[in-house]
Amino acid sequence: MRPLETVVASPAIGSAGAWGSLDQGHAHATRVPVYFSHSYRREDREVNDYFWRAFYDAGFSLTVDPATPSLHTTRLELMMARSVGFATVVPFREAEERYQCSPFILYEYGLAAQAHQPLLVLRDRRVPPRYFRAAGTLEVEYDLAVLDRCSADLDHKLASFHAMTVGRNTEFRFRKGKVGIALAAREDPTTEGRRRFLEDALDKEGNEVVDLVARDGDPSRLAQTADSCDFVIVDLDDPRTSRIADFLLGRGTPLLKLARRGTSPIVPERLLGSASLRRAAAADELVTYWSDTDEFESRVRLQIREAAAIRTELIDLPTGHRYFRSLGREARPVFISNADPANDLARDLTQALYLENIPFFHYRFQNPIGWGERWNDQLDRIVAASKVFIPLIDDSYWTREYCQKEYDIAVKLEKEGSLTIVPMLLSGYDSGREIPYQGSDLRNRSRQEQTHIIVSRLDDLLSPPEASVTGSRPIEPGQIPVDVAIITILKEEYEAVYRLLKRPRRVTGSPEMGNQHAWVTGEIDAPDFDVPYTAVLAMSPRPGSNAAVIVTKNTLQSFDPRCVLVVGIAGGLGDLRLGDVVVADRICAYEYGKIGAQFLPRHDLDSPTDASIYSAAKTLAERHPRWFNELERSQQTRHHAPRIVVGHVASGDKVVDDPANDFFASVVRSRPSVLAVEMEGAGAATAIQDVRDMQRGATFGMIRGISDLPHQGGATSGRQSGPSAQSQTRDSWKVPASAAAAAAAVQLIRLSWPRPPRRAR
Repeated sequence: MRPLETVVASPAIGSAGAWGSLDQGHAHATRVPVYFSHSYRREDREVNDYFWRAFYDAGFSLTVDPATPSLHTTRLELMMARSVGFATVVPFREAEERYQCSPFILYEYGLAAQAHQPLLVLRDRRVPPRYFRAAGTLEVEYDLAVLDRCSADLDHKLASFHAMTVGRNTEFRFRKGKVGIALAAREDPTTEGRRRFLEDALDKEGNEVVDLVARDGDPSRLAQTADSCDFVIVDLDDPRTSRIADFLLGRGTPLLKLARRGTSPIVPERLLGSASLRRAAAADELVTYWSDTDEFESRVRLQIREAAAIRTELIDLPTGHRYFRSLGREARPVFISNADPANDLARDLTQALYLENIPFFHYRFQNPIGWGERWNDQLDRIVAASKVFIPLIDDSYWTREYCQKEYDIAVKLEKEGSLTIVPMLLSGYDSGREIPYQGSDLRNRSRQEQTHIIVSRLDDLLSPPEASVTGSRPIEPGQIPVDVAIITILKEEYEAVYRLLKRPRRVTGSPEMGNQHAWVTGEIDAPDFDVPYTAVLAMSPRPGSNAAVIVTKNTLQSFDPRCVLVVGIAGGLGDLRLGDVVVADRICAYEYGKIGAQFLPRHDLDSPTDASIYSAAKTLAERHPRWFNELERSQQTRHHAPRIVVGHVASGDKVVDDPANDFFASVVRSRPSVLAVEMEGAGAATAIQDVRDMQRGATFGMIRGISDLPHQGGATSGRQSGPSAQSQTRDSWKVPASAAAAAAAVQLIRLSWPRPPRRAR
């Protein structure tokens, strides 16, 4: 029985004995930390891993910048500055005119050259060498078909590179604790307000703030002071501070560059980054643009937080191997189901999956069900959270109660389109049920061969098509037809949706409209169509209805989607629970009204949402009970099944902690059916109406996860200080509530969207 077997001690996956011959590199007491620029594409994993082993054997550790939705140049420059050398593998890119390699790799190479780092370039022989000619560059040319042919040259260049880097100063590899500021001294009081905000934000992160403008007259002193800082924040709107930025750029100093939108062009143009970076990155990734105080504070706070992020350094051989093997692959887990006679194969398979960095569940070798928890209560959840179900079917499989139960759950999920079943057939498999799914016949093969076949098949299933891999050349607005625009406000909301998009692609922006809203496009596979839905994801720079108007209008003008969905979190009223999902059938702009003896809300500006969307949402849970299987389960939501509720949602520019407050109580009296309260729906609805007035059609919907439950006395009162209990609940539920809303939105599009994809035949 499964529950009894869970207490058996599992083998130490990842222990020294499990790695076999993998970790055969030389032991080095201190590894030399160099920055490693590489491709994120699946087809380049083998070459990355091959060279990683060579670097490891030569005594290096590698700092890498894992793939993220947006480029953060300050963080990247910091990682470069804290390494003692720069190395890169440069694969061939036929589609990249002129460069014939990734422009991001060229950008990072240029940064390292500016910082006077020792340089090692491992270049595919098809890539033109002309762009890698900085003084002192060591170069190895490789042939992808026969990598070993370059081994002698590689060993020689790695030895030289080690000699160049091993003695370089690594005293401040992680943090110096100082940040420079170069802001123009103006009479404008808003400048001083921004300065105070920067000083306060940096101080909260434990940084000492250094004013570099005061040192502008002495280049030597300016350089010395900047070198003592982790990075420097510079205002590019003023000629004096732009001059400081240009001086520091030439020294390779990490910069956080700020500029107000709509001002004169940035001069000199090189402050925007190299030509290769400008070709590949969005405008808002080159410089942190802002329009008002709220946007300034929210965007700068995010950049400071990103700059403080812990670097990813590959120090041991297995960790590096697992990192490179995971590139270009979906992260949802695999469920391994077998009867205990197949445990020897299951053990070998789970060890191989660990080495390949493929997450998995196995009742014995990788079991997250906690002691004392009911097995039956958790089994449905774990199977539903999986991407692929692998039954190892032998003559004993169908005789085991839990094998049958796991298989039956998987069949139900497969019919809903949320799981793929790939049976692996062992000796005696045909003694039980008929198996209607295509799998692999592993009879008469060694365990090593069986393991290799299963892992290879899983790698194909978990990897997107090569032509659409994240990191391919970015697109411009209007370049592809968009079905749905998804508008988010908070970083947690944006990330929750992004994780569920397939084949995301970055957006560069256009000369008329820069990428102000972290736009990315992605696809949502739909089982009923031979083409996916296309979505564009956007994030507003700040909360509130005015910001929602701007992000919605800009997204509509740039992408002309058929529908706009606002997706995020809200406060719940009535009998809603934390983590539930509310789909709006009407947006109530509750702050519009008449003030007499009391506030009298008016309903003139209320906006109905698209009936076909909320009607589909009403029946989603009934037709697809496991719609929430995409949710990332935290400890607090492990036993929670979100409900989908359709109803009115109140929208205004106030955070409501206490619905019994006189002002909001009048709103509730006038609209007793309101289920939730949020801050952006009314603004987005206004933008949608403006577009309709221009004879351009776009439907509208809103999906909100409940992150807090406003109640009487929710706000801080009396002698209490600090955040209210309501705010603390909201903060702790931002991530799970955002995940619930994102899962509901994506599953609604996948399974129940009222219109076919634009590209459907």
